[in-house]
Amino acid sequence: MNSGSTPDSDIYPPVCTAGEPCLEPVGGEVTGSSSVPGGLSGIYVDTVAVRIAHTGKGDPVDLARATVTVMAGTYLEILAPSGDVLPQPGGTWSAATSGGGDNLLGAGGEECTIRLCLDRPIPAGETLTVLVRPEGNAPCSITTSPGAPASSSPEKD
Repeated sequence: MNSGSTPDSDIYPPVCTAGEPCLEPVGGEVTGSSSVPGGLSGIYVDTVAVRIAHTGKGDPVDLARATVTVMAGTYLEILAPSGDVLPQPGGTWSAATSGGGDNLLGAGGEECTIRLCLDRPIPAGETLTVLVRPEGNAPCSITTSPGAPASSSPEKD
C-alpha cells in the first residue's frame, strides 16, 4: 500500500487544456456599422457581424455554450448571449444558424453569422479581434481592420 499522494493530486485549480479549434472564419470579412445617431456614423462601430463555419472535425458545436470576446485598442469585452435572433444593445451577441431555432452548428462544415452589439462604440479605424470559443475547444480568432481582409489564428490555452 502506498500512503503517499500522487504528484498532481494537490494542484488546484485543475488545469484544462482546450482541444483543437472546431470553428474557422468564412469569407475573410467582418462587417461593422454604427447605430450612433448624428454625424458620428462611419467614425464609430458598435454593431459587428462575422461569418464562421465548423471545420468538419469532431461533433456539432453548441453555440449557446460558446463565449464571445471582442478586443479593439483598449477595449475588451466578453459579450453576453442574446435571447433574440438579433443581439440587444449593451454587449450581447447572437448566432444565426440554419438549424431552425437551435444553436447547433453541424460538423459538416455548416456556416453561420455571429452578430455582436457592443456596449460602447469603438473607432472605425481600430483593429478589431473577435474570439468565438466553443466549450472545450480553442477559440476561432478573427482579426480585421476596416477595408482589410480578416485573418485567423487558433488560440491555445
